[in-house]
Amino acid sequence: MNPIVAYDAAIQTGRIPACKKLKKVYSHLVDNMKKRAPYHYDEAKARRAVGFIETFCTIPKLAGSPPLTLELWEKAFISAVFGFVDDAGARQYREVFLFVGRKNRKTCLAAAIALYLLVADGEEGPELYSAATDRQQAKIVWEYAKIMIARSASLKKRIRSKAHSIESPSNFGKFVPLSKNSGSLDGLNASGIFIDELHAIKDRNIYDVLKGGTYARTQPLTVIMSTGGYSEKDSIFDTKYEEYAAIIKGYSDHSYTDETTLPLIYEMDSKEEIADERTWIKANPNLRVSKKISTLRTEYNRATLCERSMRDLLVKQFNFKEYARAAFFELADVTNKTEFSLDTLAGAYCIGGVDLSETTDLTAATALIPYDGALYIEQMYWIPEQTLQTHIEKDKVPYDIWIKNGWLRTCPGNVIDQRVIVSWFQELQAAGIYIYKIGYDAYNAQYLTKDLETEFGAAACVKVSQSFKGLSSQMFLSKAYFKEKKIIYNDNPVFLWCVLNTEAVTDTQGNIKPYKNRNLRKRIDGYSSFLDAFCVYLDEKDNL
Repeated sequence: MNPIVAYDAAIQTGRIPACKKLKKVYSHLVDNMKKRAPYHYDEAKARRAVGFIETFCTIPKLAGSPPLTLELWEKAFISAVFGFVDDAGARQYREVFLFVGRKNRKTCLAAAIALYLLVADGEEGPELYSAATDRQQAKIVWEYAKIMIARSASLKKRIRSKAHSIESPSNFGKFVPLSKNSGSLDGLNASGIFIDELHAIKDRNIYDVLKGGTYARTQPLTVIMSTGGYSEKDSIFDTKYEEYAAIIKGYSDHSYTDETTLPLIYEMDSKEEIADERTWIKANPNLRVSKKISTLRTEYNRATLCERSMRDLLVKQFNFKEYARAAFFELADVTNKTEFSLDTLAGAYCIGGVDLSETTDLTAATALIPYDGALYIEQMYWIPEQTLQTHIEKDKVPYDIWIKNGWLRTCPGNVIDQRVIVSWFQELQAAGIYIYKIGYDAYNAQYLTKDLETEFGAAACVKVSQSFKGLSSQMFLSKAYFKEKKIIYNDNPVFLWCVLNTEAVTDTQGNIKPYKNRNLRKRIDGYSSFLDAFCVYLDEKDNL
């Protein structure tokens, strides 16, 4: 029976559990097998690729390197990649995305595909390249291919393994691992590209440059593989995953169409499913073959005892898409419509906080006023006058309205004169709010601190550590204060905007600190200046 049809029947009936996205893909493939134009299914081409892999390729990391006997899902995958062609015999799929949990033999499959492209695909002068977040990672697929060659007498006759390349003299082919530096990748004439662990790639240009190197080929193939991992928002992984999801969604609603890309996504449909180990195969199609269920069961049981371990398990073994940083606050938690007048707080002491801009950023200053069990927040923001209109147009942020309503001020020129911050704190003192301490980030603040020390005394200025340990517990406490409605900020829209833009980045120990996004439409300056004040407040609250 055709492996695509057989696998589709198995996952649609539930005999083999599969996620919704994968079911849609295989249902689409089966439908396409009934069509003739512009692509059709060539059974012989599919069988040839499967046969090559099972005849000549081995499993490198197992004792004795046994033959690579493909499972049903692997045969269906290979058959889809090589079986769908146009009338000229050129492959339909030019890009393939394989998203599986760890230890599901994706690297082994990639190496086998590479060898097929190198010597059996009929391409004259094939050029294959593997790329990843670093050269060592890029070499993994390539090294798997080298071992497969060494274990096959037939492949050794046709392929030469060298220190830095694999070469096929009969058709002038080569397979080379690349470095991460996208600037060195120009001028490629690639027939096959292998990108490993997409979630870890930071340089977005790598994908664009490599794809650009395939355009001269008749039927180039880009194979992108990844397990789950902690990625950055707006990363190449994030962008491509959304594209693949849109392709799958388009199979039914026709909202987006790309019939040259094959996204095979093995993931869980919900986090609740992992309590049932029968569903684990959704993200791990080779479960009980290359991946032991007993090992995964042990990891799961251990992870139930620790939130951090469970998050790692969800990402690495069950392919949940998680970010290295994530939004820290929710709207319901931080919304507080309570308003106040500074007149009612006259005579109180405050803790100041300052977040400085370099040129075009917002500069923010905070006065944190402890009073009657709550923290009252008075703030001011500044933006350069010469850049204001540009930011209104480009950032789509209502700076002009905020200026009109008194939440934001402009400074002459195109940079912020830091002396306006000193003047603002002087205004507060004139209104009866006395400066007790001012917390600041030492970066770029040497001139400001001199002015503040001159005005309020050297003891008033407190440098706040911006390290993970210096901010982690304070961030969590600020979240608790917000939830308990102890932070009253006069319904300041700029402050609310900054708070909701705040993302938390996590270190290896589970500590957090704010991520200072370079996107000017997502500034966090107001929260940063508040946090500097809040850190000092926590240290000094018993003295107030």
